[in-house]
Amino acid sequence: MGYAELIQTLEQLPEEKQIEVLDFAKFLAQRNQNNTIAPKTLAETALAKWINNPLGVKDFQPLSREEANAR
Repeated sequence: MGYAELIQTLEQLPEEKQIEVLDFAKFLAQRNQNNTIAPKTLAETALAKWINNPLGVKDFQPLSREEANAR
């Protein structure tokens, strides 16, 4: 199927169906792009980055085991 045939076919559709076809084409392109990206290793994940650089809370003191059990 060439571009000319695709455009002729799209022109026969009502505008809302043309929008639907465009959305579907974008979805397929995105899905295809996601399939070509190499998966991240565990060390590259957001969880690993968070573990390596945790959020710091000023003046935070964790409870001891006894304090936690008392609550």
